[in-house]
Amino acid sequence: MTPAELIVEQQTLLQAFAETLDAEAGCLGKGKVDGERLSALAALKQQQLNELDRIEERRREHQQALGFGLGSQGAEQFAHALDHHAAWQHTRQLAEQVRTTNRLNGHIISARLEHNQQAIDFLNRAIGGSVYGPNGESRHHGFGGISSKA
Repeated sequence: MTPAELIVEQQTLLQAFAETLDAEAGCLGKGKVDGERLSALAALKQQQLNELDRIEERRREHQQALGFGLGSQGAEQFAHALDHHAAWQHTRQLAEQVRTTNRLNGHIISARLEHNQQAIDFLNRAIGGSVYGPNGESRHHGFGGISSKA
């Protein structure tokens, strides 16, 4: 793959990753999260990140081989020398979009985890012990007057 093709491929992969993150955000935004869908999206994200890492490493190797520095300034010069400056700018914009969406999704996940932990803690206090046994099944039936169907 030529250096110019690597920049275009990186842009294409970032666009696909952005779409995956948008799907994840949509899944997280629902009242009831589809765990299977979220798990599949997490696996896809990891696959896409691995591919992005691979392409980024190859681009950096070409960039360095052509005498450009490894930092963002070297990347700008590299893209400009290949006459792919506009594509590189779009790639950078996509990378920023991905970073922002991923951060927001992470905040949503953290908030949901915190909420779930608070609910578990409440139930533990309400029944005077752990709600679940080592096998993951409820230790109490009826929760001492608290409905488990909430």
